[in-house]
Formats: sequence, C-alpha cells, structure tokens
Amino acid sequence: MPEVREREGVRVLERSQHCLSRSEISENALKVLYRLHRSGFTAYLVGGAVRDLLLRRRPKDFDVGTNARPQQVRHLFRNARLIGRRFRLARVVFGNEVVEVATFRRSPEPPEMEDGETSDVLAPPSESEEFGTPEEDARRRDFTVNGLFYNIADFTVIDYVGGLEDLEAGLIRTIGPARERIGEDPVRMMRAVEYGARLGFRLDGPLEEAIGDMAAEIHRAAPARIAYELMESLRGGQALPIFQAFERHGLLQQLLPETARTAASPRAGLLWGLLGRADAFARAGSPLPEAALWAALLAPELVGWLGAQGADGSAFERAVRDLTGALATRLVLSHHTAHLVRNTFLCLWRLARPPRGGKFVLRTMRQEGFEAALRLAQALTEDGAFPRHSLSVWQEAIQRARSGLPPVPERPAPGRRRPRRRRGRRQNTAGGTA
Repeated sequence: MPEVREREGVRVLERSQHCLSRSEISENALKVLYRLHRSGFTAYLVGGAVRDLLLRRRPKDFDVGTNARPQQVRHLFRNARLIGRRFRLARVVFGNEVVEVATFRRSPEPPEMEDGETSDVLAPPSESEEFGTPEEDARRRDFTVNGLFYNIADFTVIDYVGGLEDLEAGLIRTIGPARERIGEDPVRMMRAVEYGARLGFRLDGPLEEAIGDMAAEIHRAAPARIAYELMESLRGGQALPIFQAFERHGLLQQLLPETARTAASPRAGLLWGLLGRADAFARAGSPLPEAALWAALLAPELVGWLGAQGADGSAFERAVRDLTGALATRLVLSHHTAHLVRNTFLCLWRLARPPRGGKFVLRTMRQEGFEAALRLAQALTEDGAFPRHSLSVWQEAIQRARSGLPPVPERPAPGRRRPRRRRGRRQNTAGGTA
C-alpha cells in the first residue's frame, strides 16, 4: 500500500497513490456520480466496491453516498425510485443494473432492505432518520474495509476508520466494539465470516471471539434475511470456503443443523465436494439453479436412497418432505421455493433409474424441478454418489427428445408372417385320395 498523508485527521490516498481507476467503475455508476457532482452535491463511491477495486477484484455492485436528500436524488434521476421505511434510499435503475444512492447519515446501519420492499415516498420522514456527514456515515458502517470512500471530484480514496491499514493487513475488523456492532445486527456475524472466506482475510481477535460467544444470537435476525445471505454465499463461486468457515466459527449449527450434522459425519466429503462443484459451475458462468443449491445442502442425507436396489420410493418421498419441510420452515422459504426443492429430489429419484419409456421421459422433463435435478445429478456423479449408467441413459434420451426424436428408440415392429401351409395328403373333389 503506498504511503498516505493525513488531512484533518483523515487518511487520504491521492490519485497517484492508489490503483482504483474510473475505467473499472460501471458506466451507469459513473453517470450517477458525475450528475450528483455537477449538481453541486458531494458524491462518493462507497462500501464494498471501493474495497474490491483496491484489491483488484470485480465488484458485485456499485453503491453511491451523497449529501443530497432522497427527494433531491429522485428529482435528478427520472429513473429513480425511493425505497425503505426507516431509512430511505434511491435506487437508480439502468436496464439490468441498479445503482443505490444513499444520503450520508449518522445512525447505525439498519438491516438491509429485502428485494421488492418499498415505502410510501409521500410519507413524512421517520423521526429516527438522521442525516450526517461523510465521516459519521463511515463510522456507522459494519467493517473497516467497507468504510472506504472514493471521491469523484478529485479521484482520492478517503479513509475515516482505518480501512486502508486493515486492507493491507488482510484483516476483517468491526468499526467500534465487536459485540456492540453484532448486537445491533446479528447478520454481521455471517458477513464477517463470508468476507474473511471470500477475500482470504482473517478475523480480528475480538470479532472472532464475539462470534464464537454470540453465534446463537443469529436467531434474532429475520429468517428471510438469513436465507438471502445463505443464497448469496451459495451462488457467488466461493460457497465451499464460506460454509467451511461457517462450520469453523459455530454458525453452521445455528443456521443449518442438517448440514452441520452432515459436516460432522463421514458424508462431509460429499457435502464439500458438492459445494466445490457448485463453485466451479458458477465460475464457469453456468451457476446451479437456486433449487439445486438448496438441495445440495440436503443431498448427502438422501443419496443413500438413490442407487439402492429395491429402495422404497414412498419412504424416500417421506424423507424428502421431512428434510425440505424443516428447512423451509426455519428459513421461511416461499411455498414455490420449497416445492421446487422437493420436486428436485423427486426428479433425482427418477434420474437414478433408467427411464421406463418415451412418455415417461417427456413427463419427467416437464417437471418444474427437472433442470435442477439434472444439474445436481451431474455434480453427484462426479463424486461417485449417483449411478453413472442411469444418468448416461437419461442424457441420451433427453438429447433425443430435444432434437425432436423419440426419447427411447422404438423397436421395429415385426413383419407380418404368411400363414404356414399345412403339409398333408391332397384330397380330390370326390373325397378320395389322390
């Protein structure tokens, strides 16, 4: 990390002292930053995007901090809508990309909004909503490496919280006392572990100790937020190290007791292998469907049924319902998601046995969980936990069906046989013998 200079108690990296380039920021985020700046407002790129760019990683998204009020942001961007009940922020929509713009505030960071959650933009602001300065905004964030700002006005990186030092040291540390920040939002335990695993950083001693002592506090968080964080960890291409870290820090037992039971059993290798396969698919640009990712966490408990000769399909279905029902209840998954996970396993049962005929193949392909089951079967086959021959037969049948051919080749109908002539003595018309 290059040498930095102090400016009024703030650590600042000048343009020549850091590697962050505007060419690595999305075009839409730059539009937002420049329009705010040219309209006379302070505009910073904030949070994880600055962290990732300084580490020469590709950010997942770009967030903007400003001193403009939410309604002022909405006035500047016709494609913006305001969300949030307690703290409003603007979501500026550009096709498939959304740039979130938040006004600097001094209060601790509230739980993130769920997708689709909105507020009445005409309602008066909450009395608890307090806007603040950039420094106050930085200090109310969760971890020091997420408290870095990039100023579009002069291209400097601004550090109010010691994030540059921790970034160089590869350290995840809370801004303020770890137990206090976790008490404000228990999901920060999951995020700390995830950041450490994803970035290859270690956790600060007090933070690691606090997570070990407060792991059960995760149940104070809304189940929907926990489910969202788990799915983000599963599909980001780093599921294996993240879930191994969850187990190491005692969070897996609290979050997913079924998966924790697998991780402590001889089937642990299969679990980690499946998550490794899911990561490989994600990095190759072909991520597993969401239903397949949830199913991968439960699959090691059920694979013993798949290749067993004479296994009872009804008993397998009951086991599937028990496992998926417990998961869906704990995480408050939607009925549709729970149905897809359950149907994925039922399709997986079919794929473990050669198809009974062409119509059976077509009916199976029309099932909602079929694609997830097929991808999961491919991953299980690589680990030797799924009948390879059955999958090969199904893959051939599926390829034929998608090409417009009968899924199972029809046997040629036998030709019509001529009646066999009886051999005997020929009789004459008079009834005698010839």
